[in-house]
Amino acid sequence: MSENITTIIITTISVLFGAGGWKFYEFLIRNKREKQKEDKSEQTIYRDDLIARVERLEKDKNEQTEELMKVKVEAAGLKMKVEFLERELDRIKSR
Repeated sequence: MSENITTIIITTISVLFGAGGWKFYEFLIRNKREKQKEDKSEQTIYRDDLIARVERLEKDKNEQTEELMKVKVEAAGLKMKVEFLERELDRIKSR
């Protein structure tokens, strides 16, 4: 019985630390690395997509700000025109 246990222990150690065991461990480690690379790749793609979106939104924001400034300038000009026309109308009415 003692010889059987010794044989089993030696066989188990040989399998665990033998060439086949090392190949198995290498396979597990390689799969883990590949999964980490895939996860990192997905994160990189997501990050790049977010960067592109932010750049596009910043560009749109700047364009809209410029457009708003043009509208404000035009509104101020029209306001002055209306005030001038109202004064002119009052002057004409008073004659």
